[in-house]
Amino acid sequence: MKKQSALPLISCLVVMAVPDGLGATSTERRPLSNAAEAVSVTILSSNLANGATVGEWGLSALVEADGQCVLFDAGRYPDTVLRNAEALNIDLSCVTDVVLSHFHFDHTTGLLPILRDLRSQGLEAGLRVHVASGFFLPRRMPSSTGDAEWNQMIAMKDSLEAMGVSFIEHDGPAEILPSIWVTGSISRPNPERNYPSTIHVRMDGEWVEDHVPDSQGLTVVTPQGHIVLLGCGHSGVVNALEHVRNEIADLPIHALMGGLHLFAASDEVLGWTGDRLRDIGVEHLMAGHCTGIEPLIRLRTALNLSRRTAVVGAVGSQFVYGEGIRPTAIAM
Repeated sequence: MKKQSALPLISCLVVMAVPDGLGATSTERRPLSNAAEAVSVTILSSNLANGATVGEWGLSALVEADGQCVLFDAGRYPDTVLRNAEALNIDLSCVTDVVLSHFHFDHTTGLLPILRDLRSQGLEAGLRVHVASGFFLPRRMPSSTGDAEWNQMIAMKDSLEAMGVSFIEHDGPAEILPSIWVTGSISRPNPERNYPSTIHVRMDGEWVEDHVPDSQGLTVVTPQGHIVLLGCGHSGVVNALEHVRNEIADLPIHALMGGLHLFAASDEVLGWTGDRLRDIGVEHLMAGHCTGIEPLIRLRTALNLSRRTAVVGAVGSQFVYGEGIRPTAIAM
């Protein structure tokens, strides 16, 4: 991979959220000096798959940056990520940190089986799990489950902590490893409504509509800008990218990946989203899961991208910094 200068980043100042114990953050002004130059993101769970891999309504990706490994989300079913990793000949033993984009089961169910599998091999992977504030709030879906708890992560938390896992809650941005950041809770100045209306959350003693306050993203800072992953983008993809640039570093969006929750979006919403993303300047787009295929094509046109720079993020697809998107056959 061709090396590129990181000098433009060294002088960039950002507001950094520094953990002060679990669940607490403070902010301070400091130089942004870490920029990764060997970066790849591989999709391990998404709706579209081919060959020996399997698809599902879920998301997971392996993020590798300068020798560091982070698992972003864990898929919907217990064995999907493990099966696809084996089919793709990917070794998950390098993982030291897990980032969960939000509490929904299609992003979290695979976590416990993945860690159990790694533990059975004598590996100490996944000791730190990063979530945004609100992740463990009680949820319910009154229309179908009455008062039954809908947030499975509340029950799963004890099992994971018994395995030595530590959960770190982020109110705002934090650099969890050199050049790898989580957004923490995302500010929402734009009226994007990218979340289901049937789930309620208990906040301040009252049940209210769940707007998924724990929705967060991940970004890898590179010399050419941000490589951003979203799980479902329940905060709104425009809100998320503006948050990344305003709160982490005002750099180009070199690549945007993951789920954007636009599969049911109206033509008006897709048009507005495409216009805003074009203004922001997304250079590569590899969106899957809840994005929808037609919305992906609409965004490709709006962003003036091509079949090489905007494709469906199918299982096995990769983004490699310095090279671009490596799509699977079905995604082309």
